Amino acid sequence: MFDVNDQIDVVDLTDVKKDNILIPVNKNVKVRIVKTQGEKPRPNILSNANAEKGKQADIKSLGLAFEIVDGIPVTNVETGEETMKFKGMKLSTGTMDLIVWADLNVANKKGVLRSDNNWWKNKQHLVGLKQFCQALGIPLAGLKVTDEFLSELIGKELLIDIGHEKETVENPETGEYVPTGTLRNRITAYKKVS
Repeated sequence: MFDVNDQIDVVDLTDVKKDNILIPVNKNVKVRIVKTQGEKPRPNILSNANAEKGKQADIKSLGLAFEIVDGIPVTNVETGEETMKFKGMKLSTGTMDLIVWADLNVANKKGVLRSDNNWWKNKQHLVGLKQFCQALGIPLAGLKVTDEFLSELIGKELLIDIGHEKETVENPETGEYVPTGTLRNRITAYKKVS
């Protein structure tokens, strides 16, 4: 019929917090594209769709997991000794990182269409994708994002720059994004491995 499991008493979860590991700001960190977890064990497409709110996607981007290959040099402030840390740590892209498609006929909360906003109109949302393609030798014209394309990315290596940005969360009452008071890792550039 069904399995019967023994009871497990879980510790009090009240004070459990997510450990936010902040990597030092660094340039030219060698990473490898790795498989993602879950039902799609390969890179996937991220979108800003929200089924609960009835929102259809108006942004789609590459959802990649990067693994730091060699680590990052970190200096001990007390001893001055430098050691390599963060080797094997994973970083992931978010919806606004490697945009492959955006509906420019969408308006922001103030009613301004993306097509009338210089950042979108001047294709600044595609700069990261262009850098990514150049870093991997992917042609800039005629790019087609398919399951095969996503699978072929696994194992490829490139250099990234890592910065920090303020973490935000959506206020459910206003819909505005407000800072949480913490920082998060942010990939700021993609470059070819020399």
